[in-house]
Amino acid sequence: MALHPTTARPASDFAVTHPLRPVPLAGGLTLIAFACAALAASWLTQPYVPAASHRGWTVAAALFSLIWAIIEIAILVRRPNAEEEVRVWSRVAQFIILTSQGIVVWAAWAFLPYCPEPVRAMLAGMFLVCSPAQIIASPENVTVNRIALVASYGSVALWFMLNEGPTSLPIITFVVGCGVMFFLLADVIPKTVAQTVAGRLASDDAVARLEAAIADVAEERDAKTRFIAAASHDLGQPLQAASLFFDQTLRAPDPDQRNRAADGVRKAFASADQLLSHMLNHLRLEADVVDPHFARFAVGPAISRIAAQFGPAAEVAGIKIRVVMSQRQLRLDKVLFERALGNLVSNAIEHSGATRIVIGALRHGERIRIWVIDNGNGIARVDAERIFEDYYRGSDSRAAVKGGFGLGLSSVRRIAALMHGSAGLDPRWLGGAAFFLEFPAPKSAKEGS
Repeated sequence: MALHPTTARPASDFAVTHPLRPVPLAGGLTLIAFACAALAASWLTQPYVPAASHRGWTVAAALFSLIWAIIEIAILVRRPNAEEEVRVWSRVAQFIILTSQGIVVWAAWAFLPYCPEPVRAMLAGMFLVCSPAQIIASPENVTVNRIALVASYGSVALWFMLNEGPTSLPIITFVVGCGVMFFLLADVIPKTVAQTVAGRLASDDAVARLEAAIADVAEERDAKTRFIAAASHDLGQPLQAASLFFDQTLRAPDPDQRNRAADGVRKAFASADQLLSHMLNHLRLEADVVDPHFARFAVGPAISRIAAQFGPAAEVAGIKIRVVMSQRQLRLDKVLFERALGNLVSNAIEHSGATRIVIGALRHGERIRIWVIDNGNGIARVDAERIFEDYYRGSDSRAAVKGGFGLGLSSVRRIAALMHGSAGLDPRWLGGAAFFLEFPAPKSAKEGS
């Protein structure tokens, strides 16, 4: 069974995050070590230990090994999730540790009195095998591991202390030394594992953030590539038109034709100038070199100025602009505010296909929203989440026909953020689109209706 993702649990949950602890593998390896040691001990002591005592211990060890194996099979069949591993299977490990060491203590006191000196030394070595394996396999159970260590190592050392023999002192020295070492390691190993897991989690997080950053850079690179291509195309159109009109001014024999051609040159250059102005304003916002100058002003007159400014363009497009007068006030940079609002109105005129645009301001709690609502084609769901991104032009808008760099709405978003506000699209609006600018209401402003 593979380890569950390390991000699913904190680093302290070793039952999930221990790098050596897929539960069946760790438990299975420890079971093999215990079963082999029990089999060897039973085989080695059979000639010396009384049959009844030997049979009782052997049956107990075999029965416990069978229960352990059933638990392993249950884990493999059930495939527990991370929570079950911590809540259930880690508790099962405590039962296995205590029971296995209880069997070791039983063997020490039941077998050692009857065995010759060389066999006693071999048994002592076998008795000491299980505890280190269990510390590695189940490091989260520090207290239980220490209790098991004291019980098994202490029993072996105590027996040899009470029954002096030629090998007693070396065995006692070895058992006590190993016991102290593993007693200390029972606490050190979990801390080391915790540091390792924490480092792995941090590494995985850093890799994820790096991949996200690389993806962002790649997306920005692709967006700017599209921007350069769009800029070349969109700027090329008025410049090519200006060249054609200029050629007509040189060749047209009629003064009226020359005047019309000269007017075409002026309009073409004005269109190119407008495109460049949009691009430069956005690049200044992107470079964070715009410093807003905050001052209190009335929202109503600002909205009226924008409506008057875009009135002729709206009339040509067959759109009526309606202004809902308001006496509310804002404390913003008025020039930047009107630029952002103008971009929303211009976007509605050029791309919505509407016949009516409504501009107004409403209070929303401690903030004021300035709405630009049209009855046009609306915004496709695929575009709604990306429409304020840099260089993005809607999939079903008329931007491709009208031209432009896809900077208008992204500039609106940047301007709003620069003045501690936000820009958005209300998804609840049907039969058109409802864009808004939202800013904090001045604390001491006298609000009107």
